Amino acid sequence: MNHLSYHEGEVAVQARVGVGSDGLCAEEMYHPAMGAGVQRFLATQQISVLSSMDADGRMWASLRSGPLGFLHPVDQQTVEIGGYSHPDDPVLQDLKRQSPAGMLVINLAARHRVRLNGVAQVEATGGIRLVVNQVYGNCPQYIQARAVKGQGALSSLPSHRAKQLDEKLRSWVEGSDTLFLATAHPESGLDASHRGGKPGFVRCEDERHLIFPDYSGNNMFNSLGNISSYPKAGLLFPDFDSGAGLQLSGTAKVLWDDPRIAEFPGARRLVALEIERVLELPQATLLEFEFQSYSPHLR
Repeated sequence: MNHLSYHEGEVAVQARVGVGSDGLCAEEMYHPAMGAGVQRFLATQQISVLSSMDADGRMWASLRSGPLGFLHPVDQQTVEIGGYSHPDDPVLQDLKRQSPAGMLVINLAARHRVRLNGVAQVEATGGIRLVVNQVYGNCPQYIQARAVKGQGALSSLPSHRAKQLDEKLRSWVEGSDTLFLATAHPESGLDASHRGGKPGFVRCEDERHLIFPDYSGNNMFNSLGNISSYPKAGLLFPDFDSGAGLQLSGTAKVLWDDPRIAEFPGARRLVALEIERVLELPQATLLEFEFQSYSPHLR
């Protein structure tokens, strides 16, 4: 599979929305290795999100964070990822052997992000080694600015698994202004991306179904293209106040002409998720955050 071109799912979505000839040239956007600028960016960041697939083909989005330097570019193809993941996070099991993985590295305060896709494995040291075959940047839209203000202590609370959302978790989802999305393509590999909005931009229809808007972006349609080809998806809702994380895994669908689109200002279409697995982590990150401002692109 050529990782420097759009796959058929992305091409189909671009054609459906009429940007096939106007979208960003894949050869100009995708890079097969990390340039010096990307390597410098990674070395000064504290937040990453990894996408992984479990043995049942389910997708998971996982937070991996740490002090400055927890991301160490070894060379143009390889990143060593230190830092913290909760021991129950599926990523640690999914990457016990070398497997496809995606990684989003994001600076919330500066609203900068880079996506790196390839293959990864958990090493004996507990770190993760990612070998990249696709690198590209994203625009700063819809990122809520937050500054890392320190690091807290480990929580002793247990994690919680379920197959649907209770009232507390529904409130968590609907009160969130940020989510991370893990998707996959059978041949092109895995991807991790960001979605943001004012609290309430994700709506729970019931305990097993939610929807969220897809706003105008860079017209690459990586996530929607993946969902069109392979409908499994994982969502991560970080609690920036407590450091906890809510991971959902299920089946996603793009809703092109749903009348509810009008209820989400600025939305071009909706994404629906039928929840199959729920994992509540009492501590997805040791970092502590300070909210600064909502994205100026939000209506």
